[in-house]
Amino acid sequence: MDNNTLIEQVVPKERNAQYGLKIALIILVALGIPAGFIAAALITRIAYLAVIGMFAILFCVYGAWYFITSLKVEYEYSFLSSTLRIDKIIAKRRRKPIVKVDVKQFDDFFRYNDEAMTAHHFNKVYRASAKEFSEDNYVASFRNEAKGKCAILFTPNEQLIEGMKPYFDNDLRKKLFLNKQL
Repeated sequence: MDNNTLIEQVVPKERNAQYGLKIALIILVALGIPAGFIAAALITRIAYLAVIGMFAILFCVYGAWYFITSLKVEYEYSFLSSTLRIDKIIAKRRRKPIVKVDVKQFDDFFRYNDEAMTAHHFNKVYRASAKEFSEDNYVASFRNEAKGKCAILFTPNEQLIEGMKPYFDNDLRKKLFLNKQL
């Protein structure tokens, strides 16, 4: 493999029940604020509260659209010359870096399962997977000077895994491929 080969993968975060609850809450707030102003205008007979309620409708519609679209999250994995970079992309309008690590620093790499995660006792877990608890997820652990033992929980495809394999530490490569864990 060429040392400057770029491998990129975009993984959309799957929607779950919590996603639906957040949307329902946003809509209720967006309807409740203008309704509160209009109800207050009717009860107190103060006309300018109704005008404020009408303007609040405009702001709440925009706010609801903004917050609902902000719930759409994707993760981008970029691998170039032994460096794995993971970014969180929010609504295709904002990018937030999550972690950047050299694959040569990985001291373990395994498929996700609850027992293995609890056995390792990680200080920091960077979550960047399509589903939170899925068998398609992988965990890569490494040491960080500031944070201690860290892990990346992500959902790489076969091309990304194959691209990272040559850069694994020799001990990790022996552990994984002699035991045929991958």
